[in-house]
Amino acid sequence: MNHYEGLFILDTADSTDSVDAIIKALGTLISDTGGKVKAENKLDRRAFARVADKKHTGGFYLSLNFDLEPGKLDELRTALGKRSDVFRVQITHATVPVEENANA
Repeated sequence: MNHYEGLFILDTADSTDSVDAIIKALGTLISDTGGKVKAENKLDRRAFARVADKKHTGGFYLSLNFDLEPGKLDELRTALGKRSDVFRVQITHATVPVEENANA
């Protein structure tokens, strides 16, 4: 399994779900693709520095650290693209946490 960090911008304006419900759904989505969420960090709602259109002037930022098989990353990206409450996603490789390095 590879370690990833995902930065998600959630579109909560048009969603009937709460932020916590959306975060739980994202965790379930990662689990359904064979991954495991290690940590979540709610970064709060922020305005965009550059507004592309008047409909999206800001979003709720969320950082998730998770483990996932490399071959499943495209499947996860496709599933995230189908969700209307996920405005933007950036997934990068995360460094292995210190406590896991110590056990190696």
